[in-house]
Amino acid sequence: MVVVAARQAPVESDLRLMLALLQLAHHGVLIANQFELISEQVSEIDRHTLDRKRTGELLAGMTALAGRQLHDAVHAFATRDLTLAERIDHDDDAIDRLNRQVFDATFELDAAPDQRELALRHVLIARSVERIGDNAVDIAEQAAFLVTHQMREFSDASHPRPRREQLQ
Repeated sequence: MVVVAARQAPVESDLRLMLALLQLAHHGVLIANQFELISEQVSEIDRHTLDRKRTGELLAGMTALAGRQLHDAVHAFATRDLTLAERIDHDDDAIDRLNRQVFDATFELDAAPDQRELALRHVLIARSVERIGDNAVDIAEQAAFLVTHQMREFSDASHPRPRREQLQ
């Protein structure tokens, strides 16, 4: 009902903006929750444990990508840049690939308990960073909604891309 009203003049643009801002607030809370989870994991990491699989470097890359993606999503929303908003879904694939690499490195690990603990914490952090990227995509979808007046998902998270597509 609200979406239908949001497509009708004379208040259509105001209603669309209000709906989109409500979604942005929701995603802001979800992102804050992910930061809390990341903080909890980081605080439990023993700084003396060597990162033999170098998954910390993958995490650094993921966080840089997620930060850029989140910045671009907010910028696309603020400027109503549909092209930038649609690009964010494609950019999210890189985060997904790095998340998978962290998981695979942990899965293959045959090491001492401190190494396994570090690797598992890295997996949890990677998952949280991946979720931040997904929220950036959702924010970009709201930007597209403001421009196109159509609610649509750039990709359906319940049907992820085939793994071979993600690896390209």
